[in-house]
Amino acid sequence: MKPVLARLVAASTLLLCLIGGSVAPAVAASTGEATSQQNFEFWWGEYGIDQAHTAGLTGKGVKVAVLEKQINPDLPVFQGTNLHVSASPVCVNKPAVTTTDANDASIHGTTMAAYIVGNGTGAGAVRGIAPDADLTFYGYGPDDGPQCETADGNKLTAFGAGVKMAVDDGAKIIYTAIGGSARKDDAPAIAYALARGAVIVSASINPRQLGAREGDQGAYNGVVSTAAVDRDGNLQQLDGAPFVIPQTTVVAAGFRLPAVGKSGDWQTGGTGTGSSFASPIVAGMLALASQKTPDASANQLLQALISTTNGGQHTPSRTDDGYGYGAAWLSTLLAVDPLTLPDSNPLMDKAFGFGAPTAEQIATAQANGYSPEKRPSSADQLLEQNGSAASGTSLLDVSTIVLWVVVGLVAIVVVAIVVTVLIISSQRRKARKEQAA
Repeated sequence: MKPVLARLVAASTLLLCLIGGSVAPAVAASTGEATSQQNFEFWWGEYGIDQAHTAGLTGKGVKVAVLEKQINPDLPVFQGTNLHVSASPVCVNKPAVTTTDANDASIHGTTMAAYIVGNGTGAGAVRGIAPDADLTFYGYGPDDGPQCETADGNKLTAFGAGVKMAVDDGAKIIYTAIGGSARKDDAPAIAYALARGAVIVSASINPRQLGAREGDQGAYNGVVSTAAVDRDGNLQQLDGAPFVIPQTTVVAAGFRLPAVGKSGDWQTGGTGTGSSFASPIVAGMLALASQKTPDASANQLLQALISTTNGGQHTPSRTDDGYGYGAAWLSTLLAVDPLTLPDSNPLMDKAFGFGAPTAEQIATAQANGYSPEKRPSSADQLLEQNGSAASGTSLLDVSTIVLWVVVGLVAIVVVAIVVTVLIISSQRRKARKEQAA
């Protein structure tokens, strides 16, 4: 059954659809449709964000990390906030993380950061859900240029590398609205984050964007996957039908919301529709819940998130129709005591999941820290064989290799001689028969 109007909470995305930008544009408003600011104020009021702030819940003391491409940190919307930009770029070959150029990457990254700590001034007048949170921006760099090279030599994608960096810096909440495919090499980094008590929120793909609906970053076990809904709780549409991301965890507002700037112009606010908005909205909610109950584990925060959807407290129940556990709802999230909930991650073994990280990987990370999977090679296998001598296993030395090579070459020569003799004999028999005839 479709959740009530409260199903506003945002859907994850690969890209923010900005009107006036070169990114896939949002559909123009139809006659009578609410303006972007009205939509903004609607979900802001429905979630009870002002009441939370009045009660002193502003994200103060909570470390939050956003993984995006670029940002303009000098805009008015960030004045007086606790925004920091990591001195180390995620992609070592693309260090241009901050920029004054109003391009697609910087507008998107700036907007996503503003939905956590924005002060409501400047273009778009975006206010952050957790304005006093300690927010650090980890940048992938501009859209153009070479493929991302991470510090570990590309074993991790930009997402995996960013997650590990954020965890090492002490982030409790990590979110991104830059989508991508789940990769096996990133699983140890995700396991490391979960083992260290971090919550990860990832936006899902939007309609008509490249990529599969299943198997994205939100398909990792333990990760919150978000999707966008409108004021009436409707998902985005594709060819007249709801655009369903089966591994969705929760949904949130994401239709015609304000953005910081437009393509080539920081002075004019844009408008956007997409799952990108859902990711910071949900992350901001979790930051307030973490401030309210600082002793709550990441697992308990997730338990609270999925058991307080749609404006009520209930036993968690998910569907595969694109709504997951329902619409994330701040007022009920803050009303529950997460310390009374199980300290286990409820998002493991996803039905539409990637199968990783596994419980074993998380346990390994708890015991040993970040433990990337070793990539076996023939050299590794030779070293392992030689290293087994202590246990009585015979060594594979160079002389043995040479011997087998010689034996192989002799065998090839013998086979060649036999084949040649057989061919000659066959031809002679054939010639004698022809002469006899």
